[in-house]
Amino acid sequence: MNVKSLLLGSAAAVAAASGAQAADPVVVIEPVTPNYVEVCDTFGAGYFYIPGTETCLDIGGYVRFQVSALSKQQPAWAADTPSTWDVFTKAQLEISSMTETELGVLSGVIKLNAEAHSSGFDAGDATFSIDQTYLALGGFQAGYFQSYWDEGLVGEIDDLSGNTKFNSMRYVFTGDGFVAGLSVDALTAKQVGTYVKESDDPNALNLAKIGISGRVGFQAGGLGFKVDGGYDTHNEDGSIRAMSSLALGPGSLDVGASWASGWNAYANTFDNWFDSYPFANAPAANSVYAEWQVAAGYALDVTDKFTITPAVQWTSVNIPTASNKSFYTFGALFDYEIVDGLSAKINLDYADLPDSYFNSDTWGGWFRLQRDF
Repeated sequence: MNVKSLLLGSAAAVAAASGAQAADPVVVIEPVTPNYVEVCDTFGAGYFYIPGTETCLDIGGYVRFQVSALSKQQPAWAADTPSTWDVFTKAQLEISSMTETELGVLSGVIKLNAEAHSSGFDAGDATFSIDQTYLALGGFQAGYFQSYWDEGLVGEIDDLSGNTKFNSMRYVFTGDGFVAGLSVDALTAKQVGTYVKESDDPNALNLAKIGISGRVGFQAGGLGFKVDGGYDTHNEDGSIRAMSSLALGPGSLDVGASWASGWNAYANTFDNWFDSYPFANAPAANSVYAEWQVAAGYALDVTDKFTITPAVQWTSVNIPTASNKSFYTFGALFDYEIVDGLSAKINLDYADLPDSYFNSDTWGGWFRLQRDF
């Protein structure tokens, strides 16, 4: 082999090696930054950022197991009915989203319920429903949600309102312990007393009606006071309610009162319980309602984990074609926190009902285990 052949062979080998490197380059893979879920503390504990967004999300709810018992109320015209009891389990799932915007906080809330009862026509079948779902921007809120009338006193005895959930639009102003809100509520035909079953009248139109409700209140230290009002434009009657709370001694005292000008969607109505004949298919004008109600409850903090709440309520019922009838309800709630997030409650109540409309008084109660998260 001569020198020329040796040089040509070496050049070819170098070219081949260079070509192989050009065809198969070495690729260096950059590590991907992990997309961790970040805690969002702007709106309180429990919120986290949805990855890749500025929206904060919170998932909560509760799981409840309850055993209830009730001695059946006996209108004078009703046949004897034995006492009843029920065991049921309920779950509520709540999803809340919050986003800061130039117009205020944009939020959306979805609350879903599922229940399974051991008593009743649907015993053993699980039922699913929407508890609440709404959107809000700043002080504006729209959707299906609980009105101010859903709030009660301490304990589980008071019953100072009628319907409490509507498809509504509401605006709320808050500041320095003061709150003022005004709501336009879409009332259903059944809520205003015009509901007609399709089997009774296939041509019946059960159109939504309009209600107006609102609240004015304040909270200063251990003292709070609020006034709620509601007007049913279909029945042209309304209700008003005042409630106060006061930190007193080793607990808090709540007092409330309500008055209704007539049968309306916001009043506490009883339908067929009080008169000498049932009102199952009667219009609202012929039904009974709570004209006056006064209630009080005191939550006694026995320990950091144990609270006893005795309560009492007086109700005066307006009965068409008859004089008003009044009755008392007494009760007590025992609430014990087993561990953080798990509580056990026992509620007992007794109603001293008018003898002229009921064969006997009634008592009831329940035992509940509830896991909140």
